[in-house]
Formats: sequence, C-alpha cells, structure tokens
Amino acid sequence: MDRKKFQSAFPDTDEFLVGAICDDIELCEEIDYPVYSRYFYPPNFWSRLENLNIGVKFSFMGINDSCEKKMIGVYPKNFDLEMLNFPVKYFKIANGSKFKELEHKHYLGSIMSLGLKREILGDLIVKEGICYGIINEELFMFLKENLKMIGKIPVEAEEITSGDIPETEFKELVESIASLRLDVVTAALGNFSRNNAIEALESGDVALNYNTDKDKSRLVKEKDIISIRRKGKFLIDSVLGESKKGKIRVLIKKFS
Repeated sequence: MDRKKFQSAFPDTDEFLVGAICDDIELCEEIDYPVYSRYFYPPNFWSRLENLNIGVKFSFMGINDSCEKKMIGVYPKNFDLEMLNFPVKYFKIANGSKFKELEHKHYLGSIMSLGLKREILGDLIVKEGICYGIINEELFMFLKENLKMIGKIPVEAEEITSGDIPETEFKELVESIASLRLDVVTAALGNFSRNNAIEALESGDVALNYNTDKDKSRLVKEKDIISIRRKGKFLIDSVLGESKKGKIRVLIKKFS
C-alpha cells in the first residue's frame, strides 16, 4: 500500500486516526487475517474507504444501522465476511435519580472526564433517561468500574446486547419539490431561498452521504443522507410520486 497516497485521500481527518488505519491495513496484509481498528471513525472517513482499491476489504460496526461513528474491520479479500468478530461491547448507563434528567452532553462529558478518548466510543443514544452506547471492548470494564456519578447523580454502566439498543428516532415530513437537484432539495430541507441554498453549498455547509458536495446540479437519490450545517441531518427515504401540480413528493426522515 502506498501510505502517503492513502493519507492524502483524507485531508479532513485527524492524521493520527488515518495513520492508525494505515497500520491496521499493513498488519492485515502481513498476517492475512482480519484486523480491527481501535477507534470509531466519523462517516466522512469510513464512507470513502470502500471506493479505494488497495488489496483489502472493509467492514464497519456501530451502535445501529443509522449511526455515524463506526469501528473498522480490515480483512483479506478471500476471508468470509460472516466470520468477522468486532471487539466491541454494548452498554447502557442508568440514571439513579428520579428527579433530574440527564442529557447526551452530560453522559458524554462524564465519560470523557475519566480520561477516555472520544474515538473509543461510538454514537451515544439517550432515550427515556437511559444512555445506550458501544465501546472498544478492552475499555468497557474501565468504564463500568469508574463511572459511578454524573455530577451528584449516581449512575451505573452495565453490558447489554445489540438487541437492546433502540433504533434511531426520526421526524418524518413530506416535501414537494420541483426537482431532485441538490440545490433544490437543500433549499427545501433548510428552509432556504434557492440562492441561499446555493450559497450554503458553495460554502461547504452541505454534505451528501457525509462528504462535502458543492455540485448544485447533482441529483439526489433515495436513501441518500444530506447534512446541512446548523439545520440537521436528513434521510431521503423515498420518492412518493408527483403531485397534481407536477411537483415531486419526497418522504424525508430528519434525524432526532
């Protein structure tokens, strides 16, 4: 593998994280056996890996199908995908107080205050007062034994299974738009004028499938994910057909 060429393909990702994956790829090639990343990577990194032709294959593991941060499995092309075994633990953190509600920022801040890097965790989901997460398995016991309080509230971390993880929640809406061009869809999702949507694209404030996209004429497809800075993240779930006025009706799911 050309290490410098690989690293240059990810100018927007932390050099240390890119270097760590380079090490994993080289080790996989050397031992001809799967190697798993120590860290969970952002979507603008892992979403581009499959497009690289470098002699190995990649698989990804996160808290659920809609998550952003994922551990990366690097494996030989002749290896059975079903045999991969990611070194992760799923967990939940229960709030011991009936009177004070904890938010995502409270859980994440307290975990990181233990000295753990953000990258050893995947996404956190907070639902009905419980925080659900996924972590590199070698650090789960450290988390369990050391996270006892968040502020003055007693908490307890315990291992669970992937089946206990709740699905990501969405707010559904239907938009009627003139076309599926990225600038038109951006205008509808962000409640922008057409000119302001184009300005957002040109400023790099819009990502299509987690990668910045400035091509205003690009056509959006079903299952594409559009992220707009300060507006949120949206899944283009399905095209419902045309309205009586000839507009395209699209079912959108906005990530909570």
